[in-house]
Amino acid sequence: MLPSLIPDYENEMKVLNEIGNAGVIMMFGFSFEGTEFLYSTYPKEWMDVYKEKAYFGLDPTVVWALSNSGTRRWSDLEIPDIGGVMQHAKCFRLKYGGVSSQRYGMSKSFLGIARHDRDLTDAELAHVSKKFKSWAPLLLKRPDLTQAEIDVLSCLKEGLAQREIAQKLNIAESTVKQRALRVCGKLGAVNRTHAVAIAVARNFVS
Repeated sequence: MLPSLIPDYENEMKVLNEIGNAGVIMMFGFSFEGTEFLYSTYPKEWMDVYKEKAYFGLDPTVVWALSNSGTRRWSDLEIPDIGGVMQHAKCFRLKYGGVSSQRYGMSKSFLGIARHDRDLTDAELAHVSKKFKSWAPLLLKRPDLTQAEIDVLSCLKEGLAQREIAQKLNIAESTVKQRALRVCGKLGAVNRTHAVAIAVARNFVS
């Protein structure tokens, strides 16, 4: 689902995983009822151990992310690793890293990114933080779409051209264009195709 929601997904993930050469994890819309969207390239072996040992509540990066907003290097977190989570993570090449957290609506979203060879640079942290902040609204925003805008969106989903939409809805082509632009703006879409992908993925249109 994420590929249809994040613009230029393949390239964005490529850059992200080059920065986090030991792994990346993103949780969008986290609450204690679950997570809306999850992305992870952390080693499966580590994720299995993490779950088995119930590390989530002991993980200093998670503790920080749930109570703060912003971006920090792991080395700058002033939270004791009482459960030995960070020390154990090093066995899986997760030696250096950063965490980014933000609140959107009633839920939190956070990202963990790890390297095996060195700490993250300021520029890398800034890039990760900027991208993460831009993606959360695309995935979690609840747009206030009017019925007229939903009608245009549904027609776009059917693959109809602007003239065909105007004829079907009995409105001017200029009105179709205006409504499509508003839809893109409300959904944070880069174009009409992206707007349809977001709408379908998030069940705004059937």
